[in-house]
Amino acid sequence: MDWITCANSFITVVEHGSLAQAANKLNTSSSALSKRLSWLEKQLGVQLLKRTTRHLTVTDAGQLFYQRSALLVNDWQQMLAETTATYGEVGGILRLGAPLATGSRLIVNYLTEFSQCYPKIKIELHTVTAGQLPDLNLDVFISREITEFNSCSYIATKLLSYQNGFYAAPAYLENNLPITTPEQLCQHNYLLFGEQNHQQDHTFENNQRLRLQGNFITTNPEVLVAGAVAGMGLILTSSQTIKRELDNGLLVPVLPTLKQPTDAIYAYYPKLNYHHVKTKLFIDFIKQKSSHPRPTITTFGTQD
Repeated sequence: MDWITCANSFITVVEHGSLAQAANKLNTSSSALSKRLSWLEKQLGVQLLKRTTRHLTVTDAGQLFYQRSALLVNDWQQMLAETTATYGEVGGILRLGAPLATGSRLIVNYLTEFSQCYPKIKIELHTVTAGQLPDLNLDVFISREITEFNSCSYIATKLLSYQNGFYAAPAYLENNLPITTPEQLCQHNYLLFGEQNHQQDHTFENNQRLRLQGNFITTNPEVLVAGAVAGMGLILTSSQTIKRELDNGLLVPVLPTLKQPTDAIYAYYPKLNYHHVKTKLFIDFIKQKSSHPRPTITTFGTQD
């Protein structure tokens, strides 16, 4: 028995909620896992789990041990991976976090090529809530800039910049009033990104403001793009977000000179006592690819 193995076993049991599932994850038996947990509790002198034939309940002491040990075991595994990478190929798990819109239309566009460059790195992409603060359990937290966040535990770096504009399906433009001036946009239906409010105010370059309104709103970026392709209305997003649709002629720009001010996507990652090679490789890769050619960015109209 050793502390790292037993602590990792405990962490896996807590995260999977059962001995059987944790044993399957760790490629061991439930009885072996139970012995590790008993050894851990004996060494600590406290009960970490309340176990019955059907349920596992984490005690207060177990919850505290889980929170601290999860970070320590992750740091230990990362240290081993980084040390190995000094003399060999980089490997291990890279945990990424991003809101749904950013993850589904930004991150995925880079993962194939990144995995080809670093085949031994295993990637976990976790969906987080928009506006959520960075999570220490993630190696890289990707979001718009969090202006109210000021933590000495994190480093923030700008990954890439983007601008939003208007796009629509050719069929929509053929069947509706022509659009030659910004004022005419107010006569059209918009597919809005958000949770509620079918009327939104947006600011554009030169401080021009428009009130957009429509009959459909969603927080699902894939549904929003699909609706625009189907001719339901116009969308406000970046050209890189809908690159596939533009390349195939499914969507076309509307008043292409009318853009929102330039904005940016940021990466937040924990300050560590050792050099996190996988994090640096991923961030440098995104920055390099986003500079040329231009990146596939997932953002939808920023409401004022």
